[in-house]
Amino acid sequence: MNVPLSEIKENIPEFEILNYEDLSITGVSYDSRTVEPGDIFFPIKGENFDGHDFIPEAFEKGAIISLCDSSHLSNLVDLKKPLIVVDSIEEGLEKVVNILFSKILAPKVAITGSTGKTTTREMLVKILKDKGSVLSTDSNINTLWGNAKLLSKYNNEEYIVLEMGMDRAGEIGWQCRAIEPDLGVILNIGYVHAENVGGIENVFNAKKDLADYLHRSGKPLVLNSDDEWLKKIEKNYTYQLLTYGVEGSDFRLVDSHVSMEGTEFLFVYKGAEYNCKIKAYGKGLAYNALAAISLAELLGIEVIDSIKSLEEYNGFSGRFEIKDFKDGIKIVNDAYNANPTSMKMSIETFNDIFAEDKYERVVILGDMKELGDVSADQHKLLGELVKSKGFDKVYYIGDFYNDFGVGEQLKSWEDAKKIIDDLNVKSKDIAILLKASHSIGLYNIVE
Repeated sequence: MNVPLSEIKENIPEFEILNYEDLSITGVSYDSRTVEPGDIFFPIKGENFDGHDFIPEAFEKGAIISLCDSSHLSNLVDLKKPLIVVDSIEEGLEKVVNILFSKILAPKVAITGSTGKTTTREMLVKILKDKGSVLSTDSNINTLWGNAKLLSKYNNEEYIVLEMGMDRAGEIGWQCRAIEPDLGVILNIGYVHAENVGGIENVFNAKKDLADYLHRSGKPLVLNSDDEWLKKIEKNYTYQLLTYGVEGSDFRLVDSHVSMEGTEFLFVYKGAEYNCKIKAYGKGLAYNALAAISLAELLGIEVIDSIKSLEEYNGFSGRFEIKDFKDGIKIVNDAYNANPTSMKMSIETFNDIFAEDKYERVVILGDMKELGDVSADQHKLLGELVKSKGFDKVYYIGDFYNDFGVGEQLKSWEDAKKIIDDLNVKSKDIAILLKASHSIGLYNIVE
């Protein structure tokens, strides 16, 4: 990355640049602790901090320019450093990011949805890396400032794959205007972040911003046609659209099942039948894989080549990861996070792989966060699902135990660890499922 400051001055004349110098921006930072020489600094505001307080530190570490909200300018003018003065950091970030990366020619793929973004991204990256170079992340980056930092590392890769997340209304539309993706997928609509945006309909409207942007721009979109919310987009999308799902889809899912060997599924595309085996576990992996295959198809990659790549995909840490704990005892670490969709998939996958006639089955679950007004109802439904599976032992951690209504309540993940440590194999081997929102801390047991 090497963008002359003059390009920002010429293309965004409404922004005043104080102490202007003929400089070139070579990187992006939003954390003063990790600033590198040549960076532009974005002073992000959080719940408990304001990045403006760290602008002096960013300059000390080598930043050459920073955005600055006009309301904070009086505290920073004495720095006598280049500042881009904006009415709001949000507006400034959008416009500056757009200029910084406007010359990137590689197709930018945007992936959003309530669940499965990271899995789909990793699957698509696996497919694309077998064809060329890919710029993507190895961690859970899905904000505008995080994606901007990633894009600043662009080195003529042939493909770019980005996750777009949200914790408030308008955030995905904001990212689209700044980054201008060339194609994208909406995986599903669920209750994740419903508390923040005011219900699932608002979650849909926020995710729909990706489809609206692509439609206005005349760019292709991939949709899960089995999702009732996304059907509303499907019927009105008049540009290039690929769909996947059980019925009436371009990529029609015929069958799928999970076993100790992994996940296998059968699908039909353009009249041809394909079978795919993945060395990872999950009732929903077939949907993630079809989303990745659909995106790859739009990028010109043959379906059969995508399948070959996915058959070498092994999943990743914290997502239904089966580990040997001690002789006869296996732990399923699915404690990365939880919401109604992922919880249901995890429980059903666990039930399918570990048959009750062969295993003593123990489930340790916890609260699903950020569900808003539907929290009590969703935890009640979760409890009813667990009851229907006939697990041998059920434990629960969190505030919604009374709504969950089954098993024994634990106070913390440390209590759960003690229970696991004390387990001993008797007549059958033991399988243990760990699943809860990240804040419950069940991932600590495995670590």
